[in-house]
Amino acid sequence: MIKKLTTLSAIALAFAATPALAQTGHVGVTYSSNDDVDSSVWAVEGATTFAFSENIGAQLDGNIGSYDDGADAELGWRINGHLFYSAGNFRVGGLFGNSTVDLGGIEPRTTHWGVEGQYNFGQFVLGGSAIWGDADGVISPSLDYDNIALDGDFYVTDNFVLGATYGFGSVDNGVSEADTTNYSIDAEYQFGSAPFSLYASWQHWELNDAPVESEGFTIGGRWNWGGTLRERDSAGFRNTPSSILEQFFGLQ
Repeated sequence: MIKKLTTLSAIALAFAATPALAQTGHVGVTYSSNDDVDSSVWAVEGATTFAFSENIGAQLDGNIGSYDDGADAELGWRINGHLFYSAGNFRVGGLFGNSTVDLGGIEPRTTHWGVEGQYNFGQFVLGGSAIWGDADGVISPSLDYDNIALDGDFYVTDNFVLGATYGFGSVDNGVSEADTTNYSIDAEYQFGSAPFSLYASWQHWELNDAPVESEGFTIGGRWNWGGTLRERDSAGFRNTPSSILEQFFGLQ
């Protein structure tokens, strides 16, 4: 039953935008797998940034896809919106996100909001985020959750980046509260002859002091616009905070 409460990978949106505003972005196809909950997901995903002024910008990212638990295939989607202020190498902003899975009458969903920031040291980018959210039909009929995460991206070259994230938080169903830990590693490489990149990640989530954990991996290909990976990522946030659904089911 809990297997069906997944947020899958979901939404991809090439995001219709005024051409003058669109700066950088990507659209791609991913495959995710998680043996702990016996799930696999094919999804289309994407992200794009917009510049409203020299210092004010926005980003949309998300995915839409099909989750398969070996018995049924269900539709799910995820979308996040970011509004941020940039000053030189420093960027800070707020975000709002939603994840939903359509199980044919039952729709587990999460909603979260928070703050995020990053500093660009050149070859290395350090970022952090804090989110608060609520979920229906995920692990418990309803719960509140929060998560604080630190992430770092190291650009071996302008088109080859290695990333890592470490986070900690809590879940509260109104009766009891538990702490959580999550971490991940990822890599992306864009070919110099074409704006196409390969992406791979591994994710881990666990409920502290309880034998509950989840691990998953994601692989995919992306079509990018806006220059090199470093130029693409410098226009927005490469790492989007994940909801309790993505964390629990090991999806990226």
